[in-house]
Amino acid sequence: MTVSQYGHRALLVARASTHELTRLVLEEVKQYGVETEYVKLVEGPPGVVLVIVDKSGERTMIKHPGVNEDLSPGDIDRCVLKDTHVFHVASVKPSVAFSLLELASREGVVTTLDPGGYVEEWSTERLLQALRHVHTLFLNEQNLCTHFKALDASKMFKHGLSILVVKRGSKGAVVLTQGACYSGYAEPIKRPVDTTGAGDAFDALFNAKYIESKDPGYSLVYGLAAGSLKTGFRGSFMQWNSKLFKLQLEKVVVERVDCSEVVFCEER
Repeated sequence: MTVSQYGHRALLVARASTHELTRLVLEEVKQYGVETEYVKLVEGPPGVVLVIVDKSGERTMIKHPGVNEDLSPGDIDRCVLKDTHVFHVASVKPSVAFSLLELASREGVVTTLDPGGYVEEWSTERLLQALRHVHTLFLNEQNLCTHFKALDASKMFKHGLSILVVKRGSKGAVVLTQGACYSGYAEPIKRPVDTTGAGDAFDALFNAKYIESKDPGYSLVYGLAAGSLKTGFRGSFMQWNSKLFKLQLEKVVVERVDCSEVVFCEER
């Protein structure tokens, strides 16, 4: 949704329930400019996520899967991919994500992956196999340091990955490529009240700016600004305000760093 509010065309590809709750959510998504005609509606229970937000804005998520978990490559209209610049796969089961990424990459589309809530279902071997079809991988530092602690960026690049983005929560984010590394931080212009959707907003604006500039450092600036600004709004959606976003961009600092100095998983 952040992409459509920013000015790019955004299409949602998913499988969803015919339940009235789903209809209401899709109507709200459309109000944010996202095209939903490629959402396949089927009979069955909707997927529901209960989000509990504490006073600091951090949240705990309790998920009840529904028919949305049954998404398959057959649910994607091939003509959509022909006009697509970025195909972003987020919070999808590994088996489904792999098939979707393979399909999109064969069509010559820039593919990006954020395992999200399914990260623990990704084995290291499965992730490395998927990287043959992934251009940009988004990972939280905590997941990198726990679930994928046996991996390093060089190994990922050897398996086909072009860009690794490591999100570090309030500490910012780091972007690694085979030729350069960037580290950045955003000072929120609004008091953080809810981190729900901040990671998605980060991914969205990073991808949008990368397609425009092909500059990972510049893309990091926009990703950090979007993620930081989202924390100032309650709920999953962020009311887009170009003036606020411009002010947030001014509070982002990104610098190119020596890749050998980039260290994750430091003891706290």
